[in-house]
Amino acid sequence: MDEAPKSIWRRPLKGRAGILAWLFILTLGVFAVLLILGLISARNIEWSTFAIGSLGFSLAIATGAMLIFFFLRWLCCWRNVRRFLFGVACLITLVALFYAEEDWRGKRAWEQHRREWEAKGEKFNIADLAPPPVPDEKNFALTPLLKPALEFNHSPRGVVWTDTNGRARLRSIRADLAPRPRRLTNDHLVLGSLEKGTFADLAACRDFYRGNTNYPQPATAGTPAEDIAFALAKFDLEMAELRAATMSRPLSRYPIEYEFEPSWGILLPHLADLKGLIQVTQLRAVAALATGRSADALADLEVGLRLSDSIREEPTLIAHLVRIAGLAINLQTLREGLWRHAWNESQLAELQTSLAAVDLLAEYKHAMRGERAFNTAGLDYLRRQRFRLNAMDYLGNEYSTRDLAWVPAGWFYQNMLTISELFQNFILTSVDEKDRRVYPGQCAAFDSRLKAMRSGPYTSFARLLMPVLSGAIVKSARMQFYVDAAQVACALERYRLANGKFPETLEALTPQFLGKVPHDIIDGKPLHYRPTSDHGYLLYSVGWNQTDDGGEPAWKTDKERTVDATQSDWVWTCPASL
Repeated sequence: MDEAPKSIWRRPLKGRAGILAWLFILTLGVFAVLLILGLISARNIEWSTFAIGSLGFSLAIATGAMLIFFFLRWLCCWRNVRRFLFGVACLITLVALFYAEEDWRGKRAWEQHRREWEAKGEKFNIADLAPPPVPDEKNFALTPLLKPALEFNHSPRGVVWTDTNGRARLRSIRADLAPRPRRLTNDHLVLGSLEKGTFADLAACRDFYRGNTNYPQPATAGTPAEDIAFALAKFDLEMAELRAATMSRPLSRYPIEYEFEPSWGILLPHLADLKGLIQVTQLRAVAALATGRSADALADLEVGLRLSDSIREEPTLIAHLVRIAGLAINLQTLREGLWRHAWNESQLAELQTSLAAVDLLAEYKHAMRGERAFNTAGLDYLRRQRFRLNAMDYLGNEYSTRDLAWVPAGWFYQNMLTISELFQNFILTSVDEKDRRVYPGQCAAFDSRLKAMRSGPYTSFARLLMPVLSGAIVKSARMQFYVDAAQVACALERYRLANGKFPETLEALTPQFLGKVPHDIIDGKPLHYRPTSDHGYLLYSVGWNQTDDGGEPAWKTDKERTVDATQSDWVWTCPASL
């Protein structure tokens, strides 16, 4: 007798239909659990969005569970287990060969590049680029006032300063300590600007110090310059110490930990202190100039120049940029004296001599070589320590330890090679310090090369670390123009003192007041000069755009109305008188 057919619920689930049925059941089960959890835990929930998301998640869980089940069933056969183990062994072998080949090829390419350029005189080690040791008694950086800036030890809790009182004293020497309580007006100094052609507003600066409890207050108000001088007399002892050090300590080397690893973690706290001190010398000098004390002003300016000069041999980009910022402050102080016709013949000749020794183009190349050494040393550190550090501490949030842990060592070497080639082919060749020329076209080629560079395992670090370098070239070139222009300006003022007016051409300055008229570092032609209708003059370079715009700056449309250094002439202006 035939058996009755089984119901659909009692038939075994086989074949494709069975797989789909089980997938449906598992998905429905997970979805039900998620809905129950949502009802229990959620108060305000968008149910339509929650249901769609839960359904997708449930399907993914069910699919994964079934794949694992079928894989385990497949492994139940010994023949399949052997196949699986053989496949795993082949995969491991291929991965090992890939790592070995990448590591060998990357290391070989980097070492060959390095040997080739070292044979031509290039240096790749940070220590080889550091300033040479100097005797302590002749070291300006070890002046008692400056010495605490880099006296510290590393501890598990961070940096521990050795002389906390000396450190606090150094950091308190500032011309712009904010008033307490904070004010909505008169809360900042109004100083002049080289690029804008402006001068210090002494009345506004006096208002900043008036009532500012960080500085002494005069019993009776005087002129703005007198009140500023009274406020900054607070630092007379410190300035006297630095003035003595400029004469007794001719060398300078700050005790920087050049051997510290990673190189990106080397501390340079002295840079901010130096810039703060230079600003103090600036405002003290301007106040002295306004009250007819040119000798005191020159003494403060010389301290400012020495502070800026003390870091000129440091092989770091940030030190070079602080050096440029310090020179900008010092040259503005010099302009303040020229504007007031306060400098005499001997003072101007002395300033010319000091400025003639400034070679920012050579300093730029030294800093760029140092920057290359810092970058490649940092990557080499990551290569050696990638399993034992958090890369985000050095590279930002784009990378983590997981990103670097399994990267082949050869990729680090290839990135080091990419970075060094960009430095060698573009960054360093943008400047010729021997001919005193700067080539904006070479810098533009670097920007184009970097922009066209595809993101990949050999270029990722170069794309991360190098975009900021173009701006450093522009700043170095522009400040070298200002240094050259300042020398010419001193010679022009000496000519005016001797002849009662400025000359019609710069050739009239040689050889009595200027040994040689410096050329424009951008196009190699003579600097542009013309007397103005107010009996002053205009001195300018064609600037980064290599176009003569008649000495007109290009103003940005930002709130502070700054000058676009890449789209206008670089201008040194001097009105006839106050």
